[in-house]
Amino acid sequence: MSQHLTVPLVESWKPVAFGAQAVEFTRQASELRTVIDTQYRAVDASRDTFRRETGDAMRSRYDEVHTKALIIIDALERGRDAATTAQSAIGSARDLLVSKKADAISKGFEVYDDGTCVVGETAKQRLYSAVASASTDPKVVADKYTVGMAVLDVSAKDHTKWVKDALTGAVNADTAAKTAIEAAFENLPTPDSFNNTSTPKTGTPQPPKGATPQANRAWWDSLTTAEKNEVQASSPGVVGNLDGLPVEVRDKANRAMIQPEQDRLLDDKSRFEAAVVAAGATGDMAGVAEAQTGLDRTEQKLKDLAAVKTAVGDNPGSSNPPRYLMALDMQSGRQGRAAVSVGNPDTADHISVTTPGLGSDLDSTLLGGGEPKNVNGGMLGEAGKMIETSQAQLKAEGREGEEIAAVSWFGYDPPQGGMGSLSEVEPDMINVTNEGRAQEAAQPLSSFYTGLDVASEKNDPHITALGHSYGSLATSHALQQQSGVVDDVVFYGSPGLGADIPGQPGLNGLGSSITNLGFNDAVENAGDLGLRNGHVYEMTEHGEIVGNLDSFGRSPDEMPWVTHLSTDPITVGDQHYESGAENPHSEYGRTGSNGNLHRSGYNLAAIVAGLPENATNPKTG
Repeated sequence: MSQHLTVPLVESWKPVAFGAQAVEFTRQASELRTVIDTQYRAVDASRDTFRRETGDAMRSRYDEVHTKALIIIDALERGRDAATTAQSAIGSARDLLVSKKADAISKGFEVYDDGTCVVGETAKQRLYSAVASASTDPKVVADKYTVGMAVLDVSAKDHTKWVKDALTGAVNADTAAKTAIEAAFENLPTPDSFNNTSTPKTGTPQPPKGATPQANRAWWDSLTTAEKNEVQASSPGVVGNLDGLPVEVRDKANRAMIQPEQDRLLDDKSRFEAAVVAAGATGDMAGVAEAQTGLDRTEQKLKDLAAVKTAVGDNPGSSNPPRYLMALDMQSGRQGRAAVSVGNPDTADHISVTTPGLGSDLDSTLLGGGEPKNVNGGMLGEAGKMIETSQAQLKAEGREGEEIAAVSWFGYDPPQGGMGSLSEVEPDMINVTNEGRAQEAAQPLSSFYTGLDVASEKNDPHITALGHSYGSLATSHALQQQSGVVDDVVFYGSPGLGADIPGQPGLNGLGSSITNLGFNDAVENAGDLGLRNGHVYEMTEHGEIVGNLDSFGRSPDEMPWVTHLSTDPITVGDQHYESGAENPHSEYGRTGSNGNLHRSGYNLAAIVAGLPENATNPKTG
């Protein structure tokens, strides 16, 4: 339907089809006119040979047919005129939208399907290169980058208006064409006269755009079974990313998008490879660099998609606990985005959502590095081990019937900061020292939290947010949205929860006094995160560097109102949990040499299970 047009859909329009249809309408009208005129002459000539009541009845009946035929001929000719007009109007609208989108892309903006333009990686890197070449002072660079980003954001809003205006023009052209063609045939003989008793089919209500998880769920619940099947088949890429919908619905829809997305990315890869060669042949080095960047991003997303495909298997039941693909986006950003749950969050009593940080991507982090991928490695392997440890703790308390689900959320582009395959082509250091990536993650992550609550079959599921490294900053920004559904949060290896004044880092007390004294903290209490006192936790391993940088306000290990959890080795019962201090920033959720989680992982399992006393005052006797 017209009101649901998207940029890619309008780009795919073929206005010439209207011209072809106009030719077809003309042919049909001409043939029908020839036949009806021949028959008319024959029937009229029968007056001399076919008389009386029978002949009169035949001619009277034919007059009805002739009249209907003339109406049909008239409709076909008016349809021809409407199609001809539509070809011109649709073509102009499509060309304008394509032009506006191309203009936005040329400025370094990414254009979403609904016409929204955002500052893309190309624009960010151009800006960073420009400000970095003008000064060697990090603060000056950061300040100029912030100002430049503000200007780019204003420009992005302008381009959003222009693209959306063009999209609105396409909607209007589409509506006008539809209205004109329908009007051309509105006086056709009634269906009853053709022995046709069918009634027009009512269209299936389409998914809401930009709605809350609650509105998404209300829309889904309003559909009939047939309508749900129809919208899943026609719009899986939309359904799979709607927060608030049942996890099995999202999983099915997202799995259906894996192969189409792979095909699209392979086409993009071929296109960028050709562009690199073409630009190189003409000596256009800037063109080569831009095409190569596109090629590298595409290859990264192909790796990311392959990792996701391996991670979730053929279906949720192919692993134990089952795995669900709760989100999939291979179009936004410079790397793939997805959310994978180990366990069913809709039926779980306890749900954790882990947001990774610096240098993370689906290819190297979801299942860990190396080839072939280990389906029980990386973040998903850690999630499975955490669930196992949480359930053991619950069993010890006589609560073994409680279910746990652990989600790995890659819904944003974590800064790469010299790590990851893209960094060689697109330096990302500016984003390591900037809150922009975390701020971009805030709304979608907050919505994801709420969606878990809305979709849950439990009355009030226990939801824990886990944020590692730069991901702790993203988690903090998401919680500051005040969704109110998260019960506990654990920050670990955290460089800070947000700063009131950017560009004021500290380093073990040697940096900015405004930061080190706590006057630069954007988060000053649990209420700022939408949580109750005593439900904010942090862990900082011995020898941790990132967790002591104070890059975004003070790191939470310096905040007195945060509950600090020890990472020292501990033995609980007959199980020993080692420290992760040998590789302090990376080991929090991983297993030690004995196959158990590190002490930090034991703490995470306790908080996720709703047993914080096991982390704050473990039973070692």
